[in-house]
Amino acid sequence: MKNIFTLLFIACFMLSVIFSFSQGTWTQKTNYGGAARYGAAGFTIGTKAYVGMGYSGAAYFQDFWEWDQTTDIWTQKASLPGVGRFGAVCFSIGTKGYIGTGYTPSYVQDFWEWDQATDTWTQKANFGGTGRYMAVGFSIGTKGYVGTGAGSGFTNDFWEWNQASDTWAPKANFAGTARSGAAGFSIGTKGYIGTGLDGIGPYTQDFWEWDQATDTWTQKAGFPGVARLYARGFSIGNKGYIGTGFSSAPLQDFWAWDQATDAWTQKANLTGSARHLAIGFSIGTKGYIGTGWNSTIYFQDFYEYTPDTLVITGEDDLPAGVTCSVYPNPAQQAFTIAFSTSVINAALDIYNIYGEKIKTINNISGNKIKIERGNLVSGIYFIHLVQQNKTIAADRLIITW
Repeated sequence: MKNIFTLLFIACFMLSVIFSFSQGTWTQKTNYGGAARYGAAGFTIGTKAYVGMGYSGAAYFQDFWEWDQTTDIWTQKASLPGVGRFGAVCFSIGTKGYIGTGYTPSYVQDFWEWDQATDTWTQKANFGGTGRYMAVGFSIGTKGYVGTGAGSGFTNDFWEWNQASDTWAPKANFAGTARSGAAGFSIGTKGYIGTGLDGIGPYTQDFWEWDQATDTWTQKAGFPGVARLYARGFSIGNKGYIGTGFSSAPLQDFWAWDQATDAWTQKANLTGSARHLAIGFSIGTKGYIGTGWNSTIYFQDFYEYTPDTLVITGEDDLPAGVTCSVYPNPAQQAFTIAFSTSVINAALDIYNIYGEKIKTINNISGNKIKIERGNLVSGIYFIHLVQQNKTIAADRLIITW
């Protein structure tokens, strides 16, 4: 009983506030240390980012630069000893970074390791597939993964590289159509590939998950932005991000995918110019996009993305016309959320007291919905009714023992 009174006291204390979330913010950082370019390769180790290779319209680069997140300073490191290239794959494992494949101007399959401690490059076993560029690369644990891309044609093969044995092994082919210029990232033990050019339609929007434990592909919710190629992707926590790229013109929109809910949300557009063939990666809780091309200008600017921030506002800040109420409240098992006006194709987001979204229910129509408690632990929750990415009504829910 004491715990119930405590929850009720907190709920009453917070009666006049609701939680809302920004779309994230972009901040320009120091320009990339090398020349402007597109199709560069970039990965991160700790709080440092590493960017190199690429093409300027006149030269294939092989220079290599380190960016320090704490000082916002670029420092040149040892150049890749192989040929200059663009459209290479890259990832990191521990304190080592890896770059391979690409276009030189021929399709290559060499693969190189860079040691952060010694600033030295070592050639490793060639990529197991055919030479190609614009493939997707990411790491999971001590393994690296490379798939899709274009060489003599579009590909959908998918390969695993073992750091301990320096060997490549084929895995289950990418389940989507063979393609080039897709975006990809990893979250935990899962890898993700989507968008790109497959030679069948203009561009693609499908999005797929690969499970390292079962070596199987599962189609997820399609990318909701316009179909595109040459976008960039990275992950922060349990969310993946895809943005920029090219459709009928260069793009600067930016989208988040939630692994827990399989739902996409549009975020703040990249502050800099629309572009494609940029670099994209994350360090800790921040994401980064830079360099690239807008089909006319080569860029060397560099931007930091800070994800959604929790904002506390008054209930008066909500638009007029719709309210929602929860009953029973407190609830122990199922509860019902009633709306003052019937809604069409709305979504319901449930946040915990720390502002973390823990559940989303999509495609809500009508004037009420019944929800089972499921895995909601005892505590205070905040209910947001959302339409067109905006909260239109909110209420609080208390779950008791």
